[in-house]
Amino acid sequence: MEAKYKRNPAPKQPYQIVLKIEDAPGPFAKVEGFASYEATECTYIPDPIAGVPLKPSSDIPMEFSKVDESTYIATVYADAMLDEDYLGEGLCHWRLMSVNSRAKATGAKTDVRYVANLWSDDLNAQKARTTYYVNNEYPGSEPDGRSDQGNFDRSKYKAEFQDQLFSITLTPKAGTP
Repeated sequence: MEAKYKRNPAPKQPYQIVLKIEDAPGPFAKVEGFASYEATECTYIPDPIAGVPLKPSSDIPMEFSKVDESTYIATVYADAMLDEDYLGEGLCHWRLMSVNSRAKATGAKTDVRYVANLWSDDLNAQKARTTYYVNNEYPGSEPDGRSDQGNFDRSKYKAEFQDQLFSITLTPKAGTP
């Protein structure tokens, strides 16, 4: 059975995440996100009959603050989860696996959710990652909205879409913001 995981009450490894939107077809009223953590060397089996082992994981919401019309900042902590013996089999060490963001034009249910991510390698290397999107569906009109994962490689879009792209860049900076 999955244990109840605990947050670290005194994290000391901050990352400032800068989200920059460029060439968007309009404003974004809602920018949100979450940091995903995993205890990579620990496993548990939630269903003994199926016997499929899972790794403890937890998502922590990120609060983005608006700096200007195209820039937002959030802080996450690499050590936000508390290393502890949750499963009775030894200490579980948590790792920050990814930082995930979503931008929505108006915040309406019909908005496209433009998704941008940073992976643990990007965070450790403090490497920015840019994701490109075609702006023809902005702000969105599907009844339940949809997610657009975009593409890291601008050249993957056809020539006729090259002048219709906008981007979201996530830049991590280790240390106190």
